[in-house]
Amino acid sequence: MKKYVAGFLFTQDASKVVLIEKINPTWQRGLLNGVGGKIEAGEQPIAAMVREFAEETGVTTNATQWTHFAQVFRPNGYDVAFFFAHSDLAYKARTVEQEKVQLIDVQALPNNLLPNLRWLIPLALDQQADFTTPIQINEVAGER
Repeated sequence: MKKYVAGFLFTQDASKVVLIEKINPTWQRGLLNGVGGKIEAGEQPIAAMVREFAEETGVTTNATQWTHFAQVFRPNGYDVAFFFAHSDLAYKARTVEQEKVQLIDVQALPNNLLPNLRWLIPLALDQQADFTTPIQINEVAGER
């Protein structure tokens, strides 16, 4: 089972979010996703989130800024730890690697989002939610 992290860095006022336009895997090509990637052997998810965000956006964050709010599991597919943070460091995010980093208006999310971001982004912004324990989501296995 491949394990990944993905994170949403919102501006302090939560009006904008940093997303990345995916090239790989092929099924995500051209779609926006949270910033993230594979968890390396022996690495904790929060450490992977901090590392991946720095590698892909040039912005250094620390573990205390991120909240692990959801865990999305697809049988025979993936296991993704989703994180969010609020900081005006979002304005400093830039494209560092091949995948284009974008600062997106939360009230005008574009059509080319990965489908689950339509509910994951609002969930991350829900100030009444208790994320002491991340929400567990088990997806239905199916063809892509």
